[in-house]
Amino acid sequence: MTDLSPGEPRFGTATGRAKSRLRHVRVSQSDLIACALLLLGALWTTAHLWRHVTGRVLASNRGDHTLFEWMLAHGALLVTHPENPFFTHKMNVPDGVNLMANTAALGLTIPLVPVTLLWGPVVSFAVLLTLSLWLTGLAWYYVFSRHLVASRFAAFVGALLCGFAPAMVAHASGQPNLVAQFAIPFMLLATLRLAGRPVWRGVLLGLLVTYQAFVNEEILFLAGLAIGAFVLLYALFDRQRARREARRFGAGLGVAALTAAVLLAYPVYWQFLGPRAYHGLPFPPGSYTLDLVAYVTYARESIGGRVAAPALGPSPNEDNASFGWPLIALGAAAAVYLWRRNPLVRAGTVTALIFAALSLGPTIRVGGHRVGVPGPFTLFLHVPLVDLTVPGRYAFVVIVVLGALLALGIQRVLDLTAASRRTRRHWAPLLLIVLLGALIPVLPTPIPTADRAPVPAFITSGQWRGYVPAGRTVVSVPLPAYRVPDPILWQATAGLDYQIPRGYFLGPTSATDQSARFGAPPRPTATKLYAVYVLPYEPRPYAGGDTPLGSTVRPRDAQAARTRALTVSAADRRAALADLRYWRAAIVILPPTRNETLLRQTTSALLGFQPTRVNGVWLWDVRKIVD
Repeated sequence: MTDLSPGEPRFGTATGRAKSRLRHVRVSQSDLIACALLLLGALWTTAHLWRHVTGRVLASNRGDHTLFEWMLAHGALLVTHPENPFFTHKMNVPDGVNLMANTAALGLTIPLVPVTLLWGPVVSFAVLLTLSLWLTGLAWYYVFSRHLVASRFAAFVGALLCGFAPAMVAHASGQPNLVAQFAIPFMLLATLRLAGRPVWRGVLLGLLVTYQAFVNEEILFLAGLAIGAFVLLYALFDRQRARREARRFGAGLGVAALTAAVLLAYPVYWQFLGPRAYHGLPFPPGSYTLDLVAYVTYARESIGGRVAAPALGPSPNEDNASFGWPLIALGAAAAVYLWRRNPLVRAGTVTALIFAALSLGPTIRVGGHRVGVPGPFTLFLHVPLVDLTVPGRYAFVVIVVLGALLALGIQRVLDLTAASRRTRRHWAPLLLIVLLGALIPVLPTPIPTADRAPVPAFITSGQWRGYVPAGRTVVSVPLPAYRVPDPILWQATAGLDYQIPRGYFLGPTSATDQSARFGAPPRPTATKLYAVYVLPYEPRPYAGGDTPLGSTVRPRDAQAARTRALTVSAADRRAALADLRYWRAAIVILPPTRNETLLRQTTSALLGFQPTRVNGVWLWDVRKIVD
């Protein structure tokens, strides 16, 4: 399978091959325009973040936003002070965090080290998010324009959808590792062209797989499944070509597998068998599925969604379909019209239908109602690796197929009207109207942001250094977790020069239970301080590790619950001292925050003495009572 387009002529002579390579490399004015427009799209999508980059946070996913700022700081630390890249003791002291089993995204954080060192992790995150959107669209444009269609306009339309589809924008709210898919188009291209040069392209494919593993393993797994399904279906629809190239293709695939296996053996070993490894996900398999109606509605963060937001998904960060009726109808029309002409269309369409069905999860829902029909995902619910994926994200494959169908459909219209300028003048406005009607409602609005509290001057000034000796930690009130991510940002801003207990990450439930959970196992002091922080109690789950995920705090007597949270007993004081010793605490700090007065009073009662005000924070020096 030497190219995406089976009808493209092959170049058998050296001169022909040289011309082919030159055609693929040459940059035209249309390429520059497409590149600029895709960059403008990325800047538009992240505009609210750039408006005041140091004082804004992505509104719908503060936790992941802050976590990736921490990961960027960690990437910079690995370059300036090399250490084990797959494990850290900077967070969750004394146990540490298995970073290979989390979203370390070393393939993104290491290249951005110069930006992180010069301007800090906050600016570096904004750069990462913008580049992830732009480079993904640009990669699809390159593959479409060089290997799928001749028209740069057709390739641009397809790439625009692949780079800025609702799912891409939804996950851009805090999860740049899911958005950074710019290696995937080249993985697809290398796979389909393996038979041409099996050794060289096999090595290249293995390197791409390795790189993507250090960006996001879930996207790599989904891409591998989709490409595998596509190749098998393509071979079924074009048996003659499959028989002709099967041996060389298999050889190239073996080279790719060997290359990736050698490079990833140790990281994967560390991920699944290293310290603080876990299994499964911290929520039931099959969670975060798509409603069937979500495919034909509009996302909450798209232009069409501003008119009628569907709210069919569990979270705005999981709007993984939301194409709208016009775009689905346009893609279906292109698939039907091109079905007989191109085996690529048949293979791609069937692949998209398979993955769309899997995205519905174990139980199909239509319009928010369970219809009692099990989805095909039920068959794979407990299959290893599949049980580590989120079903709704299988719809990422549909995005790519829709983008390719749009490009091929536009190319077909242009080919049919190429012979007559008069015919093209009549068809061009109609084509433009249809495309605008289908694409404009899907295009993104700028990702919403919210104000974030500034990093305390006590941290930015480095004043903490006079209180925290080596091997000791800074304990924040409340302790860091998904819903309290700011202490993670403070540490990242300080270059991870000090350690913190707890944090936001995935880890095992306990020393004897390796099932996954968010954050560290419960500790009495962390639980009590968080209970004070959320007063009055909020009817929502706390994913920080101090309350079981999925539970809700619904006290029958709000006043009684408030009294329990604020009452400090002798047992609470003994537990606080034990926790501080467990965390190797040097100081406890409280910045301006929600329920600050109540937190100060409770913490003072737990520790047995009053804090001092130091450069914008309340500070308890606990070295004497911990030692």
